[in-house]
Amino acid sequence: MRLFAIVLLIAASSGTPNSVPEKPQAYPKTQAAAKQARANASPYTVENGDRVDEQTLQGWKTWRALACERCHGASQEGLVGPPLVESMKKLTKEEFHTTLMKGRPEKGMPPFESSAMVTRNWEGLYAYLKGRADGRIQAGRLQPLEQPR
Repeated sequence: MRLFAIVLLIAASSGTPNSVPEKPQAYPKTQAAAKQARANASPYTVENGDRVDEQTLQGWKTWRALACERCHGASQEGLVGPPLVESMKKLTKEEFHTTLMKGRPEKGMPPFESSAMVTRNWEGLYAYLKGRADGRIQAGRLQPLEQPR
């Protein structure tokens, strides 16, 4: 009987088919999935193409106040500056931020790091332009989500 108990103990600790497999570590997969979900998350909320969340609305107001359409076009299709409806499909949020703050003086784009409005609303501006590039936000006047029609 004693020999049988020893054999069972050895078998249980050796990973034989009768033993219970260890649970695999899920943390790296969970961490990667969370990172991917953040990357896929939309930075804006839009309804009917012209009703947006407050942050995106402030980004659109920043666009208008800075008269960005002089270089990038009223519908972000590009003029002397590049078409942002295309550029925003490729730029990461970090690349957008760097370009906006540092500018591209060699191409005629000034830096906006000293603009309080841009510093305060750059993420909203990113959201607005991303929504335009995604084809979900229409060109033209925007309204807040909460405003009744």
